Amino acid sequence: MRSTTRRGLLAATGTMVAAAPFMARAQAGYPSRNLSLISPAAPGSQTDIFSRILAAPLGQRLGRTVVVENRPGAGGIVGTLATVRAAPDGHTILYASNSGFLISPHLRRPPPYNTPRDLEPIAITLSGPSVIVVNQNVAATTVEDFVSELRANPGKYNLGSHGVGAFSHVAMEMFMGQTRTEMVHLPYNGGGPLGAAFLAGDVHVALLDVLTARPLISSGRGRVLATVGERRSPIFPDAPLVSETVAPGLAMDFWLGLLAPAGTPTEIIERLHKEITEITRSDEIRGRAAEVSMLTEPLSLPALRAKVEREWEEWGRVIRDRNIGIT
Repeated sequence: MRSTTRRGLLAATGTMVAAAPFMARAQAGYPSRNLSLISPAAPGSQTDIFSRILAAPLGQRLGRTVVVENRPGAGGIVGTLATVRAAPDGHTILYASNSGFLISPHLRRPPPYNTPRDLEPIAITLSGPSVIVVNQNVAATTVEDFVSELRANPGKYNLGSHGVGAFSHVAMEMFMGQTRTEMVHLPYNGGGPLGAAFLAGDVHVALLDVLTARPLISSGRGRVLATVGERRSPIFPDAPLVSETVAPGLAMDFWLGLLAPAGTPTEIIERLHKEITEITRSDEIRGRAAEVSMLTEPLSLPALRAKVEREWEEWGRVIRDRNIGIT
């Protein structure tokens, strides 16, 4: 038994040694051609816009053109799955939101991919909180009062979202689970229709990015009750975090980042991480992020991997517990 194990170990070691010069040559010549940056979102979306903002400086640093390839569909699954199936050589990378690669796959049974297993995180580029906004017909002025109203009247109020499985939907499902409340979910096809329905008074409450929420608040049509995220928004500093009030476990930002197929050589991941981190620290990128009330706060690779693993489990648990799915 020991002899067999030893022979197997020696054979595997020999294979690794034989492959090492090839891998070293491949990594030394990286990149050997143009890169494909897959955006699993439609042209003109926030994800698409920032993928193009990042592509030019990344291409300059790598000495190759970085081509943005839009592959929207199925809440980000189409583009993410294309990345999972790509060759793990660093020439195909994904730029997407956590909604696409951490939430959407859990809506299918079984998930089409397992992000911590099938993708290798490269860098987080943008991160920011969202705010819970109620329309002018909702009497509650604090999130505590709103929770009390929801408990007293289960099913009376509706929740508008960007669609089934969107961050604005699943985060509020987590909110309802933790606060023991229930609202009727009204999914819309994106932010435009959701905003219009809110302005028309058809939506009682919605979880919105800060940029979208500002005109609703300034028009008097909406009121911010609380913030969902890791920190308060500088735009709405008086809006408390739900994690410090009614839902201690709901402290996750909406964020965007880059990932590569699992098996991409560590040296390539580290090179891309270094280049992207330096790009996101530039005044230009920080300025563009501030325009949409998001921050650029790079994480180390170990911290980013831990974040992906933790959020994969947390979002999956919410979706199972709340029985959310795509039929």
